Amino acid sequence: MSSEDIKIKHSVLDHQYGADTYHTHDGEADHDHDHDFAGDDPSQESLWRQDNVILHSVGIDVGSSGTQVVFSRIHLRRIAEDLSSRYTVVERTALYQSPISLTPYLSDSLMDAKALGNIIDKAYQDSGLHPDEVDAGAVILTGEALRRENSESIAAVLAEQGGEFVCATAGHHMEAMLAVYGSGAAKRSYDDQHRILNIDIGG
Repeated sequence: MSSEDIKIKHSVLDHQYGADTYHTHDGEADHDHDHDFAGDDPSQESLWRQDNVILHSVGIDVGSSGTQVVFSRIHLRRIAEDLSSRYTVVERTALYQSPISLTPYLSDSLMDAKALGNIIDKAYQDSGLHPDEVDAGAVILTGEALRRENSESIAAVLAEQGGEFVCATAGHHMEAMLAVYGSGAAKRSYDDQHRILNIDIGG
């Protein structure tokens, strides 16, 4: 009997941690399942992926005097013990924050769409993310930028070209909500069961 005819036996241990649910043994050849191991990264496990979602998000804030773009990675998780299909944000990591640029205007009634587009394009280049890699995002216009005649059309174009965006125009109440939730004051108030006054001075 040649060495090629000798089959190397494998045990139950070779199946213990296999990630593939279905597999076959071709012919009569015995083999192990070391190829099932994709490494120690839990995000590669099928069960982990069923309850966890990783998204790239972009926020574009066009204010009265300043414009800024923030890129984030958001980790959503379905809480299995709650027997719910709803996903909850468990982690948000800021990947890149652009420098604050002066919001460009052409006149008292118009924003400079080309200059604003250049600001956004540079932010994408510096972040290393392509619009196709963006899963969610928002364009928010506030203050004097909102009052310009071409504000909504500019926001709509940015939302369409930037990725899977929603477009919003923020009044005073929405600005206050963005400030209190974005600063963490709302969560701090909830966790400590105390009233907190959050003062947002826009510009």
